[in-house]
Amino acid sequence: MARDLPAGRGDERRPTQVLLNLVGNAIKFTDSGEVAIRVGLADSSFNVAVRDTGPGISAADQAKLFQEFQQADNSITRKKGGTGLGLAISKRIIEMHGGKIWIDSAVGQGSTFIFTVPVRVERQVEAA
Repeated sequence: MARDLPAGRGDERRPTQVLLNLVGNAIKFTDSGEVAIRVGLADSSFNVAVRDTGPGISAADQAKLFQEFQQADNSITRKKGGTGLGLAISKRIIEMHGGKIWIDSAVGQGSTFIFTVPVRVERQVEAA
């Protein structure tokens, strides 16, 4: 744990699953360059960002990334494979913990996936 971050309270396995999914995707799609993870605290929430120097994702593909069985529609994604469930599951987990997840990306510029979760999660929020 980072020394300047408070201990959180909640289901530690699920946010860890999200982080592993995001890092795994970043590594899978970054043939050269780097993958960086940044963790911070703001407004009583943990903020986690996973940034890569991969190919980036178009705005049209970003709009559907968090839907089940959807992936960016390009030759790199087809070559690398996957089920299209990881980001949908990640979104559901983060929202059940009262948080949000989103992407900041542009083709040729890499991608940053960011999620926030409250520092204290007393109970999971029911999914809508």
